Amino acid sequence: KLVGKLERAARQVDRLATLINSLLDVTRITAGRLSLCPVDVDLADLVRSVATRFREVIERSESMLVLRADGPIPGRWDAMALETVAGNLLSNAIKFGGGRPIEVAVDRDQGQARLTVIDHGIGIAPEQQSRIFERFERAVSSRHYGGFGIGLWVARHLVEAHGGDIKVASRQGAGSEFTVHLPLEQKGEERKVEA
Repeated sequence: KLVGKLERAARQVDRLATLINSLLDVTRITAGRLSLCPVDVDLADLVRSVATRFREVIERSESMLVLRADGPIPGRWDAMALETVAGNLLSNAIKFGGGRPIEVAVDRDQGQARLTVIDHGIGIAPEQQSRIFERFERAVSSRHYGGFGIGLWVARHLVEAHGGDIKVASRQGAGSEFTVHLPLEQKGEERKVEA
């Protein structure tokens, strides 16, 4: 009984830490004060680690995670920024996936690293897709789905700061596929992120 209470408390601390970090990212991005510190990173390992942290949340959502990250995908990126990107995409897939399988893949695509997160949930209407990467924008009612509408905005800024891009392909009722492309080489040791 005590172990269960401690586990619930630990989950709440993790959720609060994630929220605080997201709000700090928003503040730093809007103030133009978020700096990237690239280090040698294996994107496959990083995404596996993020997926492991989400294991319990995925199980509670009754989803199943299919992770394809076979070989190493080494590059020079800001590890914490990419953990935020992967975490935000996985969190959205869990939230909007309707308990259906979630697919995450890390591979190379035409000389770039690629992260793909696919859910088979509610999907996004075509007219909403261009604005979901804006701050405080949501494709669905906050009454039915929690959140502040900042996760994809933060993800877009962090990905673009690395010289990459993030896109969505979706059909209403048929799920969403988010794809992140990142250059394998990151120039310089520190980069400022502009809002």
